[in-house]
Amino acid sequence: MKRILSGLLALCLLCALPVTAAARDNLSLTCREQGGGVRLTLEGLERPVYALQLELVLEGECPDARFDPLPRGVYSPDCHVKAARDETVVTIYLVAEEELLSGRSVDLGTLTPGGAFRLPGRAELLLLDRSLQPISEGRISLGEGVREEGDLSRVHIVQAEHGTVTVRPAGAKEGETVTLNVTPDAGYVLESIAARDSRGGEVSLARDGLNRYTFSMPAPDVEVTAAFAPGGELAFQDVRPGDWCYDAVRYVFETGLMNGTSATAFTPNTPTTRGQIVAILYRLEGSPAVGANRFSDVAPGAYYASAVSWASANGIVNGYSDGTFRPNNLITREQMAAFLYRYASQKGRDVSDRAELGAFTDAGRIASYAVEPLRWAIAAGMINGVTADTLSPGGNASRAQVAVILSRFVQNVL
Repeated sequence: MKRILSGLLALCLLCALPVTAAARDNLSLTCREQGGGVRLTLEGLERPVYALQLELVLEGECPDARFDPLPRGVYSPDCHVKAARDETVVTIYLVAEEELLSGRSVDLGTLTPGGAFRLPGRAELLLLDRSLQPISEGRISLGEGVREEGDLSRVHIVQAEHGTVTVRPAGAKEGETVTLNVTPDAGYVLESIAARDSRGGEVSLARDGLNRYTFSMPAPDVEVTAAFAPGGELAFQDVRPGDWCYDAVRYVFETGLMNGTSATAFTPNTPTTRGQIVAILYRLEGSPAVGANRFSDVAPGAYYASAVSWASANGIVNGYSDGTFRPNNLITREQMAAFLYRYASQKGRDVSDRAELGAFTDAGRIASYAVEPLRWAIAAGMINGVTADTLSPGGNASRAQVAVILSRFVQNVL
């Protein structure tokens, strides 16, 4: 019977007149972020309340928001959610089934937005007594949002056309480093990227490698926006639209991973060297400062000298037993897989996927150090067999093949 009466009362609330009058009493709503939700506490309640209607406006699209009432003996007949692109209106209804709501500070319950959001920007409240007469109605003040110790600030990525931005981690404590990875669609380049906190302040972004940015997490949540623009058609005459490697060549060229061999040529069928690949990974890392080089055949002034020092110091490459690196040797497919595997591991990426090699008749020719890297690279879709049943682990990797492998590596692994 109580639930029936509560349902009738909920209907009264749902059909209530628009809340426009100024709220009486010294009421305010405190929003406390807690474990992915928001604990709502009504402050300044001077008279017992039988039912209430609370309307919150969240910044962000949260169509799956839900509300769980906290007080014992309280029934929440509905949580009405109306989500738009940049704003979500959540209307909560509470009915007292046992004791009336009372007290200077009343915990109403927890709102779980179910999406990226900012704390409510405004709130309106309707309070009813037992005779269903309004006690107070209108907009109420919002206490400053607070977080429980250990709770994380969130990063919200505004979806953009013609490219994506991913974030690691999506939630962080104040002062922790957050990394943004930008991936333009084929034919597009990053035009701009910016971040602002939920208080409107600009968050400084530092470039940390190719299409990668970092920032120090502030106390408030952060919103990131990016814009992408057409990159124009490649000027290379030997790689044309429709070629199997065109999109990959365009990607590595426009992101600065690889250059042409001239203004109008990419020479896709030319093999690549060990020094060239290490130099590409070094650019991808952002060309950090390095220590002294330890290989006898790496001259200090060589274009790959800093790259080899960095890769060696970080366990990405190994030299030969005679103390050389042999930077001008053509890189093999298995060496390429090993370099990428170690680089991804060093970056903390998941390299646990493995493919079976039984379908390849030349799997027995794979060097022992490269077995696991090749199994991972195949499982990750970066390297395929040169035919249905041959892998050619010791074969050389052409510039076109390298472009394809690198584009998949950056977009799917990093």
